[in-house]
Amino acid sequence: MTRYARVESLKSDLGVADLVDLPAPQLDEGEVMARIERIALTTNNMTYAVYGDALGYWNLFPAAQAGYGCMPAWGFAEIVESRASDVTTGTRIFGYFPIATHLRMRPTTVTARSFVDGAAHRTGTPDVYNLYELQPRDTDPRQDSLTAIYRPLFITSYTAADYLRERDFFDAEQFVVSSASSKTAYGTAYCLTDSPAPKIALTSARNIDFVNGLGLYTATHEYADLTAVDPTKRTVYVDLSGDPALRRRVHEHFGDQLAFDCLIGSTHADHLPEEDESLVGPAPVFFFAALQLDAYKAEGQSRAFMQRYQHDERGFLEHVGRPERPSIELLEHAGLEDAPAVIAGFHDGSTDPAVGHIFIPNAG
Repeated sequence: MTRYARVESLKSDLGVADLVDLPAPQLDEGEVMARIERIALTTNNMTYAVYGDALGYWNLFPAAQAGYGCMPAWGFAEIVESRASDVTTGTRIFGYFPIATHLRMRPTTVTARSFVDGAAHRTGTPDVYNLYELQPRDTDPRQDSLTAIYRPLFITSYTAADYLRERDFFDAEQFVVSSASSKTAYGTAYCLTDSPAPKIALTSARNIDFVNGLGLYTATHEYADLTAVDPTKRTVYVDLSGDPALRRRVHEHFGDQLAFDCLIGSTHADHLPEEDESLVGPAPVFFFAALQLDAYKAEGQSRAFMQRYQHDERGFLEHVGRPERPSIELLEHAGLEDAPAVIAGFHDGSTDPAVGHIFIPNAG
């Protein structure tokens, strides 16, 4: 008998997650059932949860339990049942899923390359989260795992670098990157290689060796050693931690030399930053990759952007996945039973950044 289950996160304490069994859903006309093949869990999923209400992530996959939300994840699935005439069973897709065994979907805007989930509750979120790309069937599982882990993160890194590049990097003489062991952080450092300014990593003591081993930063410092970074150079702060105490220290340390504070993600914060007029220097600017992608679409630049992005993504995946020195070890989990513990590890910061967690929801 097919099991239908998903992981739901307690909104008031994001370190708590439950694996919930669900009744078998019945498809309506125009709907399909996707059987989720593999999804990746990273600290990025915690960012989605942190901003679940503020940016609408909780709306994408409504939870069954009151006070809970379904944390989204990226990965691959196969259409195993269809009542939609233009999407056949056996179709394989890549996109945004709950941490679950299955997802009921309503395909709209179907093309030879993709479709959109037009379910009513998914309106009001950026297009990129509702788009599912059709995928070939015979692919390398390791490559699929790397794609599931890095694509949603690297596209954020890539568009953030574009954002800074379009503004001449704010004439930065150095970039300071917090939570430097996070995949989005070192993806951003990779994407900023066309700027000669040094990329300086801030990270926890336990992650120093990992960050140094990436070969993407000019120098690495523990958070406590922020004062060792030259305060006289014009600095762009690339904030992946979202830690308000660290942000204040950065602003005080660099003062008038802080050219821009780009808040890309949140590995340590639990809400959007509030405006703080007492901060020295420029106010933080929250960067939302989906809005940048929507802007490319509005300008008619989507295809040109994606061609450029796909080429550069291949180079990045080759860098992080090189067999002789991979940046991460892939750890596959059969089923979803381990997901609550992995989520708790992301929440309390105990997860090893050198491990990439892949879940095969329907294994076993």
